[in-house]
Amino acid sequence: MKSKPWRTDVMLVREILASVDVIRDPYVKSVTYARIGERLARAGDVNHRTAFLKALDTAREIEDPVKMFRALLSVGHSLGRAGFRTYRKVFQTVLEDSRLLPPPGRDEVMRTAVSYLLALGETGEAVTYALEIADSKVRNEVLLQIVRASARTMDGDQLKAAYRLRKGKLALEYIEGEPYLSRALLELTKAYISLGAYEKAISLLRAMGSREWTRQAFKEVSFRLKEKGVLGHYIDLLESIAGELIEKFGREFTEELALAFALAGEGKSAVELIRKLENGDDLLVSTALELLGRDPEVLPDFISVLNEGEAELVGKAVMNRLLERPELARKDVVEAVEKSTPSEEVLAKVSRYYVLTGRIDDALRVGSRIEDPELRSVVMADVSHHLLKTGDIERAIDTALEVRDPRFSSILVSEILIKALERELPGRVRQWSGSKH
Repeated sequence: MKSKPWRTDVMLVREILASVDVIRDPYVKSVTYARIGERLARAGDVNHRTAFLKALDTAREIEDPVKMFRALLSVGHSLGRAGFRTYRKVFQTVLEDSRLLPPPGRDEVMRTAVSYLLALGETGEAVTYALEIADSKVRNEVLLQIVRASARTMDGDQLKAAYRLRKGKLALEYIEGEPYLSRALLELTKAYISLGAYEKAISLLRAMGSREWTRQAFKEVSFRLKEKGVLGHYIDLLESIAGELIEKFGREFTEELALAFALAGEGKSAVELIRKLENGDDLLVSTALELLGRDPEVLPDFISVLNEGEAELVGKAVMNRLLERPELARKDVVEAVEKSTPSEEVLAKVSRYYVLTGRIDDALRVGSRIEDPELRSVVMADVSHHLLKTGDIERAIDTALEVRDPRFSSILVSEILIKALERELPGRVRQWSGSKH
């Protein structure tokens, strides 16, 4: 007669539990018993009690006290994952009994406890264990870990998210020194934005003390508000806080805040900040080039708020960069440059860009605005040569005649006609190799 399936399963579980005993490392053995107990409990198998008891007994046999406490915490973690509230008692025992350990070892145990508690969603309890850590650097890192965990995943139930965030703020109160405080505040700003508490998120920027992390946070806030479509509603508050941060970190911080504004699409705010600096013109140029390399889509907005003098400087620099790399093909940027300045030198560069990208009608349109004879001649000659290459001889000649310098125009038409003849009579126009006589 065949055995019933459930009896076979029972025998298998007992064999597995018995086989764990062959593991020599007591730490690994204890963790293994605990993990088996967790899985059995979830499956509703009564053998989970045996597995957890063996896990606890094995952990207490470990001679190294740090390893022993870490093993007990692992058992507590498995108990918690299995849904047993007794895991709290295991953690409390470790908290009290480990006080006899010297600081480095106990700090490691407490750090392990925090990681397990966070995995179980026990943010508030995690703070208690973090505060037991003696080393201030390690303590700050662990508290930051708690803040980050509490600020993570704000989707879903808003009430639960807000409760979790309050626990994170509790951990924040115990963080000492930089950059830990600013890093923790950055995590909270992101969480507040996710919850829709935009003013709270922005206001946290004032409390930051690390220049680098404040810059990162300001950029993060600006970008996230832009993504939410509400940046315009809070731009006055951001500008006010930007002024406060400049006073705190020095006027050189203006450049970093201006770039953050510009990258967020607030060109007007960026330009107004930069104008306050002595080297404002140079900074406008470097910011424009930075935007061109990092996010060209926001550059037209930046260019559009420049005055004529600023637009000429920025336009020259941007067009020079685009002429070096015409494959970037930033039509919107070039059009913004064209609209921003009457500078004929800049317009000549714009026309050249249009020629390189095959927009001949636009090149002619821009070229016709140029009054300077020399620049106009260069532009029209450029267009004529392109038309000649494409076989449009008639338009090439008409364009050459637009050159106002008669001598230059004549030379250009002569060159076009000769090249046209060579194209028309391929193979029949031979170079003279000297008289045979």
